[in-house]
Amino acid sequence: MTRQGPLAQRLTAAVRSATAVETSGVEPIPADDREGGPGSSFTLWFSSNVQFSSLTSGMLATAAFGLGWTQALLAIVFGSAVGAAAIGITSTFGPPKGVGLLVQTRLPLGRRGAAIPAVLVFFKACAWFAVNSILGAFAVQTLIGTGFGPAFALVTVAQVAIALVGYGFIHLVQKAMALVLPLLFIGVSLYGYTESDLGSGFDPGKAGPLGFVGAFALVVAIQAARALSFSSYAADYTRYMPVDTPPRKLFLYAFTGTWLGSVWIASLGAAIGTIAFIGTPTDLVGQVLPGTLATVTMLALGVSTITSSCLDCYSGALAWLIAGVKMARWQAVLVVGGLGSAIGWFAGQGDYWKSFENFLIILGNWIAPWLAVMLVQRFLVPARDEEEPPNFGPGFASWLLGLLAAVPFMSQPGVFVGPIAESHPALGACAAAVAFLTAGLIHYALTRKSRTRATTRTTDTHEEIPA
Repeated sequence: MTRQGPLAQRLTAAVRSATAVETSGVEPIPADDREGGPGSSFTLWFSSNVQFSSLTSGMLATAAFGLGWTQALLAIVFGSAVGAAAIGITSTFGPPKGVGLLVQTRLPLGRRGAAIPAVLVFFKACAWFAVNSILGAFAVQTLIGTGFGPAFALVTVAQVAIALVGYGFIHLVQKAMALVLPLLFIGVSLYGYTESDLGSGFDPGKAGPLGFVGAFALVVAIQAARALSFSSYAADYTRYMPVDTPPRKLFLYAFTGTWLGSVWIASLGAAIGTIAFIGTPTDLVGQVLPGTLATVTMLALGVSTITSSCLDCYSGALAWLIAGVKMARWQAVLVVGGLGSAIGWFAGQGDYWKSFENFLIILGNWIAPWLAVMLVQRFLVPARDEEEPPNFGPGFASWLLGLLAAVPFMSQPGVFVGPIAESHPALGACAAAVAFLTAGLIHYALTRKSRTRATTRTTDTHEEIPA
């Protein structure tokens, strides 16, 4: 037998560790089982944002809302930064306690209160699984010339398989894709940027009653919501990292990976949107890309949707367990995959675009106030040993009131349009921001007594120290 060198041995050991099926659920990860560094957050979030849903969210800016490419780029840069900051911050929640963010939600929202966001995250994950499965199936269908059914089955099985293995395998796959996907997307990027109309201006006809300000704000909101939706997952992929993982480095890696991947692919989508409206990956072949480049692009799109959607399957399963369902992690993965596949199968037969737009906006409306509560709890409320969280904590009321304050601003045509959004369409993109600010301020006010008691205890302790 040929003996392996030290480097080969380490690589072999790392691969074996990463491909071993994960046995942990939502319980805290013991210190002895912690490993990995903050750099893996860069590759995970970069790979997860180099995908067709990023392309389509950018395409909405020019093809649907009428922004010029430079205007769309500014909105994409800003919106992506908001979403990336949320992922960066929530990534730092994992190492200190060794549990995901939804578990930590029990402190401000209460035991039963925390179950409601967990259920919403579960259904959000199923919906994203469905969205990405549709997109991946379109790409595979075009690539291998099969029907929608076989392509859809291939994509969904691959996504579920990665999630079944678990945490280590997901990070390994994303590291590999951080190298592969840029190579696959470089061709369509060069073609898309050079053949599109980067000097295009604002089109009032496409924007309609939104006007320029409304269209710009809506693109920012959609782009932020797409990345923001991942923030509820972020700590799931850092909870195995050592307790002493530097939070600033972790934030920087997660933020940079998210922002770079999102801006690159969304701005490419905005560029393509100046010359064609792409409804599915198949349209890229028929309307934009030449032969060989189209084939490579279909491969890239198919692979990228699989590597992104496995996160939805994995984190959706954890959310289902946190909601109080008694089953093993692998069983919960199959539940998410099964329900997401059912949603995707039926949605894939209808109008994808309008559903996609509304879906992205709705996500930000309820996640934003929840995130505000978690940020206030983490950074402004003194840490304390909690014997047993109440059934419903102050954060639950803050979250609901934040969501309620956003209702008049909500704008999902065909679903619901609030009175303010109806009379002032340009304000229809403000719902998530209103929810975030309202929930954060209310939770800050409701937890004021906790801060006062903590200050009093600190003062009393200092007074007891003899001179």
